[in-house]
Amino acid sequence: MKFFRYHWKALFWIVIIYLGCLLPGDALPSILFLLKIPYFDKIMHFGLYFVYTLFLASGFLLQYPGEHGKAYLLGGLIAFSIGISIEFLQSIMHLGRLADFYDAIANTIGIIVALLLFKSLQRLFPWAL
Repeated sequence: MKFFRYHWKALFWIVIIYLGCLLPGDALPSILFLLKIPYFDKIMHFGLYFVYTLFLASGFLLQYPGEHGKAYLLGGLIAFSIGISIEFLQSIMHLGRLADFYDAIANTIGIIVALLLFKSLQRLFPWAL
């Protein structure tokens, strides 16, 4: 139960990521005007992993107070591992989704940017992180 108390936001967010990335594309709602935005898919990957990493790092800071390095390292490594594993699952599950190297790059950039901005965002939005 302690783990859930610290990481409920990240756990909720990973469900969103798994549903969005592993469900067949036609099972997801289509918002046509968004699909016309260039690289919208990559923007979504960036955003999903940006938020996920913020939630992970925040949870680990609550779990390990004062250990910022540990929180950032765990948050970044877990988010990166999940991103790579989802791309791998897409390649083997044959659910109408394809693994994409550039999705993995967008995920990784989202993770790195989240870790670089974490302290600033935590000061600006303490209620969210």
